[in-house]
Amino acid sequence: MTGGELLLGQSMFQWLTMYGYWVLPILIILLGPIAGFTAGVFASLGVFNPFAVFAIWLVTTTTTDGLLYALGKFGRKILTRFKRSRHILYRIHKAEHSSEDNWVTIFRKHFIKIFFFIKISPTVTITDVLAVVSGVLNIKFKRLYIASFLGQIIWSGVFVSMGYYFGGAIQDIEFLVNTTGVVLFALFLLVFVYIRFIHQYLMGKMSIIVTSIRDLLSKTDVIENDPSSQ
Repeated sequence: MTGGELLLGQSMFQWLTMYGYWVLPILIILLGPIAGFTAGVFASLGVFNPFAVFAIWLVTTTTTDGLLYALGKFGRKILTRFKRSRHILYRIHKAEHSSEDNWVTIFRKHFIKIFFFIKISPTVTITDVLAVVSGVLNIKFKRLYIASFLGQIIWSGVFVSMGYYFGGAIQDIEFLVNTTGVVLFALFLLVFVYIRFIHQYLMGKMSIIVTSIRDLLSKTDVIENDPSSQ
């Protein structure tokens, strides 16, 4: 693709320059990091401003998290119309009214850290579910927004920067060849450090939450007459 292809009578680059910023939020919601990375590549070609792409992604995602939070807090009647969400509400209700400490207690106490960690992990669906759950549990919106904002700064920054970097590198083959070894070594080092020193610690801290999220998203049948559905 050279950018000269016609789309509604205009070249692809002209169309993206004129309308791309308006379409980008929709693509980000639908495609997530793929859209952000691709926009970063186009930014390296001069179609977009990379800082504008970063800002649009940040605002779009934090706004989406806020809307999902509102759905959990104020949209109980909507959620009870669907079998999967009724199942999640039932599990939350059961955990809330348990006499023992469980994942709800940990989730409320360490919500910012938990949501931030999930936010910078490749788990978009889980993040969306947790935003709804935070609304159901009446966690303060400020805490959700702080975690979402901080996590999304990292997530958006990484993918837009990667797209911008690789878009520029593709145009300069010599630069790409010279830096590929450095990039691969840096990635290897990061993975090694994570696996050796960080992964086990995080999994130990997050094991209850991870298990509980998996339980929430399981396809176990819902008890139709549970109190949370009322």
